[in-house]
Amino acid sequence: MNGERAIGLERRDGHDVGRDPRNMTPDELMSLGHVRMSAQQALRLRCIDCSGASPVEVRLCTHVQCPAWPLRMGRSPWRAPASEAQLAQVRTLAARRAVAAANQPSRRGSDATAGVAATPVPAAGDIGQTHGGAGRGAEDRP
Repeated sequence: MNGERAIGLERRDGHDVGRDPRNMTPDELMSLGHVRMSAQQALRLRCIDCSGASPVEVRLCTHVQCPAWPLRMGRSPWRAPASEAQLAQVRTLAARRAVAAANQPSRRGSDATAGVAATPVPAAGDIGQTHGGAGRGAEDRP
């Protein structure tokens, strides 16, 4: 057994068994190749794995008795819709973020350089002069 895999296992009655992930550190889980994700995301990925890596097959899945079947599309049908108060709060926060983003200084420089190319483009006949005379124009080609 390789060393990384051993992190996720423990010995019980002479046999390897999986450790309880609730008792493992995030670093140990990441060393096993796991990434942080929600349970809903993990179920969605499991459904994609079960269907041969085909999201279309997940949508068409006929295993209606599977416990993950209602959750296979990445959203829980059991979750209550957002209330009007929650939607209003989301709209308020989105408006605040938009105002804050509009008030941020530009990261691309001052307005004086807006619309100006970072590197000047040479005129059609200036190719040789732009590159120190090393280039050949169409008239210099054999």
